[in-house]
Amino acid sequence: MNENYEPCMEINEIIYHISGKFWKKAYDALLLKQKTYAPGQELPVRQAISELRKDIRALAKENGLKCNAFSHNEHFYMSLVPYPIYIGIECETGDFSISAPHISTKHFTHSEYKSGIKWIQDYIDIDIKPLTEKTKAARKKFYLNTKTAEIVSTSIKALCETILGKKGLQYKLKQNRLKSDLTLVARDKTVYAVEIYHKPFSRDSSILINLLNNLHEESIEDVLCSSIVQNYDQEIQELLDEVAAEEVLV
Repeated sequence: MNENYEPCMEINEIIYHISGKFWKKAYDALLLKQKTYAPGQELPVRQAISELRKDIRALAKENGLKCNAFSHNEHFYMSLVPYPIYIGIECETGDFSISAPHISTKHFTHSEYKSGIKWIQDYIDIDIKPLTEKTKAARKKFYLNTKTAEIVSTSIKALCETILGKKGLQYKLKQNRLKSDLTLVARDKTVYAVEIYHKPFSRDSSILINLLNNLHEESIEDVLCSSIVQNYDQEIQELLDEVAAEEVLV
């Protein structure tokens, strides 16, 4: 099987995080643009609804989108596909909401129908190329097939057993397909949290070896991060308790 098509939950989580940051930034940018738009002309509710529906259809045509519409109870609904973007209009008040993929639903009063149209157009104009590029880069940077990931995980585990075990240091190692998380207690009781990405390690193991031999804080983006833990959770406290128990036995 081509490794590009082998399912990998961990890479999906990384991409999900990248996507979340991108769309949060895009949503904030949409909100900022809204503040720059002058208020529209105050119109009666029925006229505002009519203008909104007409402008939505025009916008769909200009952007090569299909516009669907139907009414249900006291609401009128429109959708722009294939995005899809949904617009729900209250027939009595003329207030409406716009829902689009990846961002929060935005609500408008009937007098803000022009701002609503600009919201839709600004959303359509969002450039997703940076997101696509980051997604591809993440796959290239972190992805490993199952077989290679197992080899790397075993190598990291062996290094911990050899180097830290020889020093008699207590540690806990958690691993998934793409990353290892190591928590360890140095001789001076300093607790370190170490995050190791497997693909960079498969190319150069010396960074981790040097770190384990000489514990210190270090951060190499998308490769390795070692930091001192100040606030202990229950798991780390248990690790410290194990160290204390061994000292008593000695």
